[in-house]
Amino acid sequence: MPYDADATRARIFAAAAEEFAAAGIGGARIERIAERAQANKSLIYRYYTSKENLFAAVLMGELAALAESVTLDPGRVVDYVGELFDYHVTHPRVIRLMVAEGFHYGTADVPDQRARTAYYQGKVTAVREAAADPVLAPQNLTLILVGMVGWFFAAPQISRMILDGEPLDPAVLATHRAALLEAARRLVQPAI
Repeated sequence: MPYDADATRARIFAAAAEEFAAAGIGGARIERIAERAQANKSLIYRYYTSKENLFAAVLMGELAALAESVTLDPGRVVDYVGELFDYHVTHPRVIRLMVAEGFHYGTADVPDQRARTAYYQGKVTAVREAAADPVLAPQNLTLILVGMVGWFFAAPQISRMILDGEPLDPAVLATHRAALLEAARRLVQPAI
């Protein structure tokens, strides 16, 4: 059977995504990734040169998939909040990878920061256009909307304690999703 570089890269990517989501950048081990991917450790370094570069590739892939699946348009801010919530329900490792990135880099520059900043500024522009009479600055409102979705997944133990139920229980998800949509609606279109 001939060597298939694309298949090997795909296995490495999938194994790395699981490892980084479970252990973060500092706790992830190339040995475990190689074992899970059924790949040679030196091959991983040949493809990615470092653990940080592998993490960046994984995160950029996950964020690209998110950006392609969930878009924010000015007329659909509330829908965006619901769709973002739904995406994180079905793709829980995205939040874990972003939290891992935050722990690793803190406030220092992150991989592909310029492009990612432009992407988020596009969201700010959409929120600015959507908010009829904003009480909050569009930058703050955008961060609040994204944050109120993400925190549910970033700290599931707190979600469980506050909501008094398992966060991934369908009834808890449905109730919380509805609350997020109502909060987003009120934030974007406050009563006059």
